[in-house]
Amino acid sequence: MRIVSLNLCTDQLLMQLVEPRRIAAVTQLAADPHFSAMAAEARRLPVTRGTAEEVIALRPDLVLAGTFSARQAVAMLRRLGYPVVELAPESDFAAITTNIRLLAAAVGERERGEALVRELETALAAVPPAPQDAPLYADYAANGFSSGNGTLLAEVANRAGFRTLGQHLGWNGVRQVSLEQMLHTPPTVIDLGDPGSAPALAQENTRHPAMRHVLHDAKVLAIPSRYTACGNLRTLRALEALVAARRGLDA
Repeated sequence: MRIVSLNLCTDQLLMQLVEPRRIAAVTQLAADPHFSAMAAEARRLPVTRGTAEEVIALRPDLVLAGTFSARQAVAMLRRLGYPVVELAPESDFAAITTNIRLLAAAVGERERGEALVRELETALAAVPPAPQDAPLYADYAANGFSSGNGTLLAEVANRAGFRTLGQHLGWNGVRQVSLEQMLHTPPTVIDLGDPGSAPALAQENTRHPAMRHVLHDAKVLAIPSRYTACGNLRTLRALEALVAARRGLDA
């Protein structure tokens, strides 16, 4: 009945699975709309900075964490006997389904979990088949980072009928793409990420004259990264945006 989450991704899955009265706390990032797809829901809940001391004071029945986050707090809580469930990051829709079921079982909401899985599977089944010659898509974040194989954003792009620039270049994970690479293999669609972000030196790459030429010739999107930073039902919003972009190319 008293669940504390120490990870932004478990925060959001938890809010989709249980009633607010059962959530003792989520992370402070969960209430930040730049990072969280469920910031409005999280603002109605207590938040922590992810320390063991804060969690202990809340007297939880269950603690949720990611496999790479809050490691010191998780280790201490385990030593003190608190039940902790850890979920790995979601890199594809199959992993989202797995984590929904794992968390649903942990919180006693298997039926609700299966309802979420059905909703996800129904949405995926409605996506049109990918074309044989998939157009090139590039997410181009601050400092020129872009997604390759093994990332959730690449999975979303592939489902929508694109291949990512990172996949075309043959890399795994997220890496910096150079301006020369963008000029040599210009994407059909470029996603500049979060709209309305404050100006910063890390975003100066988009103002380079050559990059402006690439942007002029491409379809430019701005899909908030909060939809793909964690895998959950809100990830479908990124998929919908990319499916719409692909349809626009076919029109």
